[in-house]
Amino acid sequence: MLSSTDGSSVVDNAATPAVRWTQLGLAGQLATVGGIGLLPLAPGSWCSLIVALPAVLFPLSQDAVRIGYLAASLVFAIVSPYAVRTSQQRWGNDPSHVVIDEALGMSMILILPYAYLGWWWWAGSVALFRLFDIRKPWPMNVINARTEWWAVMADDVVAALTTALVLHLGLIGQTVLATIVLGMRH
Repeated sequence: MLSSTDGSSVVDNAATPAVRWTQLGLAGQLATVGGIGLLPLAPGSWCSLIVALPAVLFPLSQDAVRIGYLAASLVFAIVSPYAVRTSQQRWGNDPSHVVIDEALGMSMILILPYAYLGWWWWAGSVALFRLFDIRKPWPMNVINARTEWWAVMADDVVAALTTALVLHLGLIGQTVLATIVLGMRH
């Protein structure tokens, strides 16, 4: 919250890079995931992509990367009540520059093995998560309509779970199709 000239509190809706890193405070830095949320266009998509990049860029074992995403998910989940509540007081219910929810959702997806099956599975993981997070089909739209701090996080958690379900169904479909094609060759 900011104070107006008459001493009353006002919400600072200036969610632009003009909000300086130094003005964010700890809660704002957490909520914007180190300032990623201050990017001018599609901050949620940028955050999802940046969070997903270690899955393809780090020359570590799949297990090590997945454990890293598990740790990141836990950190995002633990700090989110403080970060989101404080940010809501300053910027309103669900401003686009609060991207800790996207960071949590993307990290949750990358704990699972699907994104490591090939670059198209990785790209599909990111694209599906963004599709569900942006379009917000039921029940995400119902959760998103709420104004509590947990709803800011929950619609992205549901988007991550929905993405995981679609990826799993895709893997089953790929397996069935491969079985049919291989069966025709014999």
